Amino acid sequence: MLIGLICLFIVAPLLPLLPISHWTVRFFDFVRLQTAVIQVILITLAFIFWKQFNVVQIIAITAISAVLLYQTILIRPYTPFYHRRKPKQQFHKEQLTLVTANVLQTNTNYDAFIELIIESKPHIFITMESDQKWDDAISAAFPEYEHTVKATLDNFYGMHIYSKIPFKSADIHYLVEKDIPSIHCEINYANQLFNLIAVHPAPPSPTENETSKERDAELMLVGKKCRESQDATVVCGDLNDVVWSKTSRLFSKMTGYLDPRVGRGLYPSFHANYWLLRFPLDHLFYSKDLHVTQMKRLPRFGSDHFAMYYNIAFPLVDVDVPNPSMSKEEVQDIKEIIADGKISARIAEQEELEATR
Repeated sequence: MLIGLICLFIVAPLLPLLPISHWTVRFFDFVRLQTAVIQVILITLAFIFWKQFNVVQIIAITAISAVLLYQTILIRPYTPFYHRRKPKQQFHKEQLTLVTANVLQTNTNYDAFIELIIESKPHIFITMESDQKWDDAISAAFPEYEHTVKATLDNFYGMHIYSKIPFKSADIHYLVEKDIPSIHCEINYANQLFNLIAVHPAPPSPTENETSKERDAELMLVGKKCRESQDATVVCGDLNDVVWSKTSRLFSKMTGYLDPRVGRGLYPSFHANYWLLRFPLDHLFYSKDLHVTQMKRLPRFGSDHFAMYYNIAFPLVDVDVPNPSMSKEEVQDIKEIIADGKISARIAEQEELEATR
């Protein structure tokens, strides 16, 4: 039985390397930390119960150790054991404070979330899965957040931005799926213009999209928009992806944006109710001219996600950051990911339309 479990945990963590976007394969990207812990347990048990190692057992131990090393390499940057960025430029003393929260549409503990915002006092906060009831409760509690962008939906993909700072521009986009919004804003802060992009693509799961194609396409489209902009930019939200996945790493590569988890820790934000099954799904990426000086996970408020809090510093002198170079293969991968996601979304829309006839 032990040899069978070892073989299982040799193969399972490697499945996301396959060019397959189905949720049954993508799932193993999410649970790398959990499977790494199980691998350590299995290796320990092997040394306890296997008195003399035969050839098969030696191969199995070597293989599972190699896969464990691979997973450790992926996870290590998002731990305190990795070097944290120390920018050389000087920043404004006044920093932007931001809270992002997937509130869970069916969660009616509005008061707990309102108390969270009162205590954290952000300049801007973003809610996901927020419907009309959530907007009514928040708007009544916070009239001082007079600048808002509202994509009010009851399909678990509503999104709202509440800000004390006025927007220069604010638009709601439906980049891939017709009922999944993202919000793109331009804001003046610390004497410079910056972009704030909030996203919440659907995850690959048995209850949502069968594959990750739509999610991956949305992240690549946002990445393309970021490459076209010369302004400081923050991309944040419930990305329904983990930072070490191929898609997240490609997003970082194409934009050059940084992840404040690097050198700090995992900050797993989902699932708030089950500590053994927690993944870092709520993210913030920022351009290199900015700096996140503080990041923390806020207390539970009834949602299945934790809210995330950030302090963002702006440079004293506006800095132009060149786009990172990309190989032809990477550019082609991005084009294919976007095309596949759009095709998958159109097929799903057609199937939904036919089902209603």
